[in-house]
Formats: sequence, structure tokens, C-alpha cells
Amino acid sequence: MARGRPRKVDLKDALQSVMIAFWQDGYSGTSMNDLAEVSGMAKPGLYAAFGDKETIFEKALLYYFETFGGPVFARLHAAQKHVIEDLRDLLRAVVDLTLDRNTPSGCFLVNAMIDCTYGAHRHREVVEGLQKSRFSAIKERLLKAVSGGEMPPDMDVDRAATFVDGQLLAISVLARGGSTEADLLTFVETGLRALRVCGNPEVFEDAEPGDFILRQ
Repeated sequence: MARGRPRKVDLKDALQSVMIAFWQDGYSGTSMNDLAEVSGMAKPGLYAAFGDKETIFEKALLYYFETFGGPVFARLHAAQKHVIEDLRDLLRAVVDLTLDRNTPSGCFLVNAMIDCTYGAHRHREVVEGLQKSRFSAIKERLLKAVSGGEMPPDMDVDRAATFVDGQLLAISVLARGGSTEADLLTFVETGLRALRVCGNPEVFEDAEPGDFILRQ
């Protein structure tokens, strides 16, 4: 009896499925057999559509960053609110993502970054590139804040951006460790207070003028 035509698989759906698999179990913990199973594709078709395992992982990372990071960083770039409110929105979006029960816990990019420290993986360059993109987006918003008078002119923007970026990384790790939403939101607010945007009483009513922590 002649074989029927193979079932057509939507490549975007397949990429999303492999992204979830990598996000859940990491690069080392996910085999090509696993990827074939979750994508609904035979391994030859998977190779033909996406490449080898490293390439599939890289594409999954890029898809993750575009899907989950793109809208958040677009809002940050638009700078439509006070910088502290923009950063609060950014950090809370990360909290929501890391605790979303429809996706694995933590941040896929942070998980991948940690995974890279335990082996020489080709996708390290992609991970580092996405990390730099994230940092650059935060730094750009802070530079706008300085030039627009939301932050003091002598603020060390690199240190401030590193601090906020560290908050993002910490949220993912804390979420994977079992921290609750209340824990993470308290962590976010504590971090934001460290920036002490005192020129805006609507943000911090108890702050004193010029009371900034991160200066050159």
C-alpha cells in the first residue's frame, strides 16, 4: 500500500515547540529525538528546515528574544513615561514572564547564559549578542533620561544600566528558585528605589533632592 503524504508541519509552530523544549530542559538536556517529538517532524525534516542542534538552538533563542523581548524593549525605547515607570514596566514584564504557568520558569536567555558556562558551545556568540542588545536597550533609555533631565547629568549610566540588567537576571534566577510574585515585586521596587529619582515626587514622595545612589 502506498504511503500517504507526510503531515505538513507549520514551521513557526515547530520552532515555538523546540524553543519551549530548550527553555525547559536546556541545550544539554534536550536531544534531537526530543526536538523531533515536540515539533512533530522527523529528524531529516528537522535538519532540513532548521539545521543542526546548535543552529536550532540559536534560532530558538532569536525567536524567544523577538517574541518576548521585542514588545517590551520597544516600549522602553519609546520612552513615553518617566524613566522609573518605564523600568518598572520592564522589570514587571520579566516577573510576569518568569512566573507564567504556560511557559517554563525563568528566562530562556538567562538559562542559556548559565548553560554556556558549562561547555564550549557555538551558540555562546548568539547568547552574548542578545545580552548586549538587552543591555544596550536599557542604557539607551537611561541616556535619554539623563539628556531629558529625568536623571542627574553626572549619573554613571554604565553602572546604572548594569544594575538594572542585573535585576533582570536576578528575577529569572529567583523565579526558578521558587520566589513568589510578591517576593519578586518587592525585589523590583527595592531596586528601583536604589536609583532614587528624587526630582519626581510622584515617583518617590519621600526622596530628597539630589539623593542619587549611582554616580560617577
